[in-house]
Amino acid sequence: MSCWADQEFALNKYTKPTFCSLPTSSELRDSLIKGGSDEARAQIAMLFDSDTFVEVGAYTKRGFSDFIATEKTNELEGVICGYGAIDGKLVFAFVEDASRMGGAIDERHAKKITDLYSMALNNGAPVIGVFNSNGTDIFEGTAGLAAYGRIMSAVAKASGVIPQIAFVAGNCIGTCAAIASMFDIVVKRDSASLYVSSPALTGEKDAQDAIVSYTGTQEQCAGFIIGLISFLPSNASIGVQCVDLYTDNLNRKLGNLDFGGEALSIISVIADNSVFFELGNDYAPSATTALTTIGGVRCGVVATSYSKNEGRIDASAARKIAKFVSFCDVFSIPVVTIVDSLGLAINKSNERTFAPELAKLGMAYASSTCPKITIIHGHAIGAAFVLLGSKSLGADLVYATEDSEIGALSAASGVAFAWDKYITEEKTRDELISEWKSSVSSPVNAASSGEIDDIISISEMRARICSALLMLCAKGNASAIARRKVLPL
Repeated sequence: MSCWADQEFALNKYTKPTFCSLPTSSELRDSLIKGGSDEARAQIAMLFDSDTFVEVGAYTKRGFSDFIATEKTNELEGVICGYGAIDGKLVFAFVEDASRMGGAIDERHAKKITDLYSMALNNGAPVIGVFNSNGTDIFEGTAGLAAYGRIMSAVAKASGVIPQIAFVAGNCIGTCAAIASMFDIVVKRDSASLYVSSPALTGEKDAQDAIVSYTGTQEQCAGFIIGLISFLPSNASIGVQCVDLYTDNLNRKLGNLDFGGEALSIISVIADNSVFFELGNDYAPSATTALTTIGGVRCGVVATSYSKNEGRIDASAARKIAKFVSFCDVFSIPVVTIVDSLGLAINKSNERTFAPELAKLGMAYASSTCPKITIIHGHAIGAAFVLLGSKSLGADLVYATEDSEIGALSAASGVAFAWDKYITEEKTRDELISEWKSSVSSPVNAASSGEIDDIISISEMRARICSALLMLCAKGNASAIARRKVLPL
């Protein structure tokens, strides 16, 4: 009996593979392969559906140099590679095993990983990399160093083709940290070490956590990864995805809610059944990025929080949003942007890298072809209006709520700059600010230029997003049809 219900499952979004249960391992295999690998095996068991993981290259031994003690010459390679099912979906994984020579990376270690990547690419399936290694085998010299490069090359070739999730479960240091950062999403166990240079030398602890999307216990990280695998497409060819079973109401009204300037509050009420995956919650808190389902359509959400530094964009927030939008684009995940920002952050630490990061943010939105919907709720001032999913950068639809403020300057700054001379005993500053909001920076004024498609109430925000996402579901497919050429006979 075949383990697979459909041999072409990997590239067919309408079919799901059915995995058979594997036979019990022989005593020889148990003693030889599983010995000393309890933690690595436990990580595999936590991630994969029961009895579906199949190991490849299981008997590969380490290639020892003359400098290594001879009693270690029968030790197996310090990485476990294989495939299995997560929520019924084919997934490949490599799990570094620190119980074998500290998981040291050598030539055969790299070969097992690169061979795994070849299978993953051929089958159009995601890769999970579990990192737990003390670094390269120093006795291998340049061959050990080249192993880093081969792994990097495999990850780079798979980038934008299949989803890649890094799970930092133990030590991930030096060049290994650079390899992990090449993955689409990085998940970190709270007790793990992720750094390039030792904190003992730099004094900087957790400095690399900026690349981490989620941190938790081993069990929490495994649950988060399983949720992501279930959510994400298997590869970049699948297109916009809709859930098979939809239980929320497409026309659900929100009422006249006050979100308190919190992005998470907005995401929780527009998401189907209030379920979403937040990515990078500890990094650049003024901007929130999350994966969710709205109206049955799987999408990404970018939202700024006015309660956190007035939602201003700094270099870190720009980097976070740009990477997220680019990730969504390559896997045809629609992007919903919710803007509530007074513009750019002004501080000394920002300035050194600010312009390049803002350029990457603009490039991410402008170059992306996935469906893009923007809701201006609260404020969209200055560069925030332009950079956060404006029509000028390619948004398909842009809506503004009735009480939003949109313009080159905030009302307070605009009055100070241009209307100070009109302040009299009869006309106060507050009155002028109110007039500015109702005229210069009103949503009606912004919509008159054609840069806003419609002005909506907060109550209808979710229903409008649902309608737009469902309308735009075929955008990628239609574009592909338009690009199709007739082959010569």
